[in-house]
Amino acid sequence: MSVVGLHLIPVPIAGGNLNSLSESSLEAARSLRHFVVERAKTARAYLKLIEHPTPINLIEIFEIPPKDESLFYQDMLNLLKNGTPLGMVSEAGMPCIADPGFLLVSKAHQNGIPVFPYPGPNSILMALMASGFNGQEFHFHGYLPAKKEELRHKLIWILNEIRKSHATHIFMETPYRNKQILELILTHIPSDMKLCIASNLTGPDQVIESRLIKKWNLQDLVKYYDSPSIYLLSK
Repeated sequence: MSVVGLHLIPVPIAGGNLNSLSESSLEAARSLRHFVVERAKTARAYLKLIEHPTPINLIEIFEIPPKDESLFYQDMLNLLKNGTPLGMVSEAGMPCIADPGFLLVSKAHQNGIPVFPYPGPNSILMALMASGFNGQEFHFHGYLPAKKEELRHKLIWILNEIRKSHATHIFMETPYRNKQILELILTHIPSDMKLCIASNLTGPDQVIESRLIKKWNLQDLVKYYDSPSIYLLSK
């Protein structure tokens, strides 16, 4: 039986790769009957994948709404206050890291409700670990602006920050915008800077490459155009 509190449950980054999940997170997930999720369909697939002992139709799954999150989280907080152990899962990787859910964690702390994080895959930290870049000081930006001119200005700002602090700068993008962001990086980031691309992490087609900008060319980048990737820039 699960301990009363909010349980932050990691899920695989790439498909059904259960090898990337810790035994403690799997044990916790299988013991829970109530879940806050980013997307119900993905959550059900995960619960089937881990062979949850409870029939899926008997598990309560609460999907985070795109709007009015505060009202939703208050309802979830009331469940916790009433002694219901609650799990949280995202679409991929760790909940609350570049994903929604932090407001519920904040409310839990404010109300003295225990929060239990579990080890598991995180594409941001895995990419940093494998990049060979500065892991002592780094800045995660999430998604950069979608509009080309705003994106160009953001990349120039990141470049100036790297020059000042030597920190690693990390960001992500949806696959259909990979081509635009990679072309702008090659155009606006100096040739003596470094770019790492970590693609399809933990998947069978995982690729991680770190090079000076001058060592990259557009032909090298074509294979990344349709892949979920993490980007890192460093001096």
